[in-house]
Amino acid sequence: MKELNTALNRFIEQQNVYNEAYGLFKEHDIRPLSNQQVPVIDERIPLSPELMYFYSNYEMVDAKAEGTLKMKSAAVEIGDAALLFFVAPEHLYRQQLGYHWIGMEEPYQESPDWEPQHVVIANLNDDPLIVDTQASESPVYAAFVGGEPQPISRSLADFFHALAILIEAARAYEGEVKDEDTYETKPEYLEHVIPLLQELLGEKEYVTHLLAYLSLQE
Repeated sequence: MKELNTALNRFIEQQNVYNEAYGLFKEHDIRPLSNQQVPVIDERIPLSPELMYFYSNYEMVDAKAEGTLKMKSAAVEIGDAALLFFVAPEHLYRQQLGYHWIGMEEPYQESPDWEPQHVVIANLNDDPLIVDTQASESPVYAAFVGGEPQPISRSLADFFHALAILIEAARAYEGEVKDEDTYETKPEYLEHVIPLLQELLGEKEYVTHLLAYLSLQE
């Protein structure tokens, strides 16, 4: 878990620096726990060692959800371009509804079209971010515009490294990643991040799918 720990530390550092300068949310982020804890997770949710490490050492802070029926989640901003919501582990089962489990009311049925080892850990505009809990190092996939899940990183560690790269670059542009007239991603931002992502992720398709999922590039 050394690489995942390194990636998460890097991500948390960039998240916090960005939020301090440009963040839109307060008390609504991912934070390291002071002590490792056993997360409360529905037994129907398959977990990989990497996801267990993540949920045992980090918490999703959502002050507005406390004491309500709202699904608790942490917001992760990538400038003015993308807003990801990472669900708290105690609400992971609810996050799977409509994907792994379908139906209008309990008891929900397992979808015949869903890979049972896939777990939705976050979403962007209702498009799921998925971890393969059976594969080594927990590869990450994203499904967008109603399509099939596409690979975006070979490991959970690489995914958090990629988030750190994107957030750090957004901070360099003072959070203004999109052109205010066309709302297209600024070419100089993409020229900055694509080589870094390519070096990290290796596969060109991973970079393409990640940028498409985050609406940074078509």
